Amino acid sequence: MKTVLKSPIFENNLLVKTFRKDFENVEFKEHLIEVNNENESGIHKEINLDGILLVMRDLKIRDYEIIVSNDFPLFKLQFEIEGSSLYTPFKNPDNTVYIPGGHYNLFYLPIVNGTLSYKTNRRKTVEILFTEKYIKKIIGADFKKHLLCFGNSINEKTPFLMWKESKPITAELQNNIQEIINCNFSGTLKKAYLEAKINELLIVLLAKTNQENYQNENIKVPENEYQSILKVEQFIAKNLNKTLCISELALIAGMNSSKLKQKFKIVFGTTVFKHITKLRMEKAKKLILENDYTIGEAASEVGYKHAQHFTVAFKKLYGFLPSKLL
Repeated sequence: MKTVLKSPIFENNLLVKTFRKDFENVEFKEHLIEVNNENESGIHKEINLDGILLVMRDLKIRDYEIIVSNDFPLFKLQFEIEGSSLYTPFKNPDNTVYIPGGHYNLFYLPIVNGTLSYKTNRRKTVEILFTEKYIKKIIGADFKKHLLCFGNSINEKTPFLMWKESKPITAELQNNIQEIINCNFSGTLKKAYLEAKINELLIVLLAKTNQENYQNENIKVPENEYQSILKVEQFIAKNLNKTLCISELALIAGMNSSKLKQKFKIVFGTTVFKHITKLRMEKAKKLILENDYTIGEAASEVGYKHAQHFTVAFKKLYGFLPSKLL
């Protein structure tokens, strides 16, 4: 498997990257590159798991373009934490893949031959590359039957973009990404941990393509309303310890309560209050596991005055009591 990159930022204007078939790798390999040239400076890390290539970047960059071509189909889950990425194929230029900062997407490109454009001062990304063989490994050989839209695209060798417009990275996904970035294990243990985290992300997202409301999430929200909803979600994530009400959030969004609830569900695929509860439980779970908080302390930190009410909400979401974490 080979990727050819052409750009003035590379020595002799060319960079060729080769990979083992299907990213197969029995041993855990981690490659850290410190980049420091006139176009880029920072850290580029590649971790080769068995069937997965995990790429993490934290770079200051200048605007540039790269001509890219693969001799293999591309399956990719890409998080643009900061910066942005635009892929434009030479054929069918309307089939672009644009991921702005703070957004993500999952896509399949049977042919990669086009231009990558980075018009930003910084790129902080997490990218997960995999293959059809890996999907068979985690879901089963008959995955195409279960993943209808995705499976049809693979059968017909047509591009698949999970969302026509990339989705914002929710606070919950931010937690998942940080767990991947900040994994402190090493060797075999790190390999197992990262594979488990990535498998969970891929299975949840691929299964989502079969949900009845999946297509509704592609409904276009006007840019000004879209930015208002993102502003509300950011406010929620920073104020989980406070009482949050629709009327207050509607003021932040600059729209009435009914419109906020409608647009929020389109953007995030769930209701405002279910999203708030999920963020609170995720944060509390992390505080208990990683910061040795008691159940009462964690409950208070995420806005519950009574630990009992927190415990009921926690069990409803996870199916077990928070005391199991201790």
